[in-house]
Amino acid sequence: MKSIIQFFDQNNQILQSSIFIIVFLLCWSLEHFHGITAVNSKKKHFINNVLFSVFGALVQLAIGLVFLKSIQFEQENGLGLIHYWGVTSNLGQLLIAFIFLDFTYWLYHFLMHKIPVLWRFHAVHHSDSFLNVSTALREHPFETVIRLGHYILAVAIIGPSLWVISLHQFIQIISKIIIHGNFRVPEKLDKTLSFLLLTPNMHQVHHHYVQPYTDSNYGDLFSIWDRIFSTFRTLKKDELSFGLDQYPEELESPDKWYNLLKRPFLAQHKI
Repeated sequence: MKSIIQFFDQNNQILQSSIFIIVFLLCWSLEHFHGITAVNSKKKHFINNVLFSVFGALVQLAIGLVFLKSIQFEQENGLGLIHYWGVTSNLGQLLIAFIFLDFTYWLYHFLMHKIPVLWRFHAVHHSDSFLNVSTALREHPFETVIRLGHYILAVAIIGPSLWVISLHQFIQIISKIIIHGNFRVPEKLDKTLSFLLLTPNMHQVHHHYVQPYTDSNYGDLFSIWDRIFSTFRTLKKDELSFGLDQYPEELESPDKWYNLLKRPFLAQHKI
């Protein structure tokens, strides 16, 4: 535990980024050999999605500086429920933070689907008609602001140490890459894993193009919230079709990234 705390307390960005790239490339390779759907031009699809990360990186850098300062202020002044409850053990902080942050993400994700003005931005992510690891990068900059704002608020409520937040974000990013993979976990193994954890099989159902499947499996790391709130659903591999029924044109001709950035503001795409 001590070595884990030291690693994430020191915020080793270069090593963490290297691990993200390795996991991304491993999933990319799995898709190549065991992909469940095909795309006309994987290279063009990748470039289209990766361009979103350029805007996302700028937004995250700006908000990240504010976030870091807020965590430092919180720790120096003993703010948050963890301090209020007198939780001093590392394990206690870890459990409270992961459970609370995972639930608040489920709630955030649920609201992104249910509130029309928020859905317009989140729909950019869902309109990808070829789900793969690069889809994890496909997030409208306005949604990035909303998502990080939610995360900062959730962290402020509980007030965990910096290393806990760094560890949670590290695992969260790894999970995001894996669950967007265009490959399946063997059904028997998936049935066991999905009792607790979000899996690629589960998240593929979330990206199925029609309701009620689009509004299901909202989880981040854990599947328990979907089971508790009856939003857990399954689909067989041959029944999956990615994208959104409200944007049928994307099933035939995927839109360019700059058009996707404008889409939430266009009258014909407002829901």
